[in-house]
Amino acid sequence: MSSQHHVKLFFFLLILGLGGSRSVVAQSDLLHINDFVLSGATKRIGDRCFRLTEAIDWTSGSIWYRSPIRLDASFTMELNLMLGCDDRTGADGMVFAFSPYSQVTGHRGEGMGFSGLYPSLGIEIDTWQNEHLSDPPEDHVAILQHGYVDHLFNLEGPVVIKNVEDCLLHAFTIHWDEPSHTLSMMLDGRKVISYQGDLVNQIFDGNPLVYWGVTAATGQYNNRQEICFEKLDFTLPILESRYNAVEIGDFLTGKTMTLAKVTFPSGSTRLDKESEPELYKLLQLMQTYPGHKLIIQGHTDDQGPAEANRNISRQRAQSIADFLISHGIDRRRIEVQGLGEEFPEFSNQTATGRLKNRRITVQLYKPRA
Repeated sequence: MSSQHHVKLFFFLLILGLGGSRSVVAQSDLLHINDFVLSGATKRIGDRCFRLTEAIDWTSGSIWYRSPIRLDASFTMELNLMLGCDDRTGADGMVFAFSPYSQVTGHRGEGMGFSGLYPSLGIEIDTWQNEHLSDPPEDHVAILQHGYVDHLFNLEGPVVIKNVEDCLLHAFTIHWDEPSHTLSMMLDGRKVISYQGDLVNQIFDGNPLVYWGVTAATGQYNNRQEICFEKLDFTLPILESRYNAVEIGDFLTGKTMTLAKVTFPSGSTRLDKESEPELYKLLQLMQTYPGHKLIIQGHTDDQGPAEANRNISRQRAQSIADFLISHGIDRRRIEVQGLGEEFPEFSNQTATGRLKNRRITVQLYKPRA
């Protein structure tokens, strides 16, 4: 590991979301460049390979898969990793982590981009010694929790491994066996560390969904760091997690769209569980078009005072905004309006009509330069 002032990090991040229906995805479905978000210094160097950092001081890069996966189902991720060619002064290592925040990195330096992520769980491959963090001098692995990089707080490890800063690709496998609640890591075909525990409830307070990504950085020491996806088998939470081409076309032309599957009980601002697939579609849209902004309008039926209806309609629209913001969308891209009972689309004389009038409409637009 590095010294305290040294940025260290090569980090595989799994980020939490909400529940939903399931869909199994294998490697052939997953490895499409449009399914990933690249940032920083990250470059695509092959069909399924990415360079996150060059051998340059003080640089960083990351790659993220756009959709969440399920932690209440088993998964296997097989990758080839190149941790650099400089064993003597190169750095730093890797942390494969679970966290509730999308497309974010924890503290730099000795935090490896994992420190400060709470709740979280990480698998660390460390190639530089930080003595004050109880690091052994050799390359080593450990299973970390809640953003702590000091080995006093480990769930498992550290376990010493062979030198991996040798300019070679190393096979790396993460496997989560949900029935036995066992998380394990293999390096070059050999199991090196594992942890048994109920991750969903013990670490993440019952939340089963995760996003995942890879991020890397350098500091006053550096190494070229690369990753190649070999096999990625996991379960997506939602069968239809994005809008179709016609719907996207309507959004991009500025059409006002009704989120028909987003509903609220009468008098409530609480989102129904059935609303989640539609919310993830909207999230996917906002992630795909980062240069656009969104107007969210809340509507009600005519039951109750008009002013109260305006207030509750705004609160309902805000609940949609809060969902998007909690999943990484910049709040400056979102405008919330409460229109109350002013624009009914159906008769308020029937229960069905009133239910449909308690709706959310959205409009996507691109601001003028």
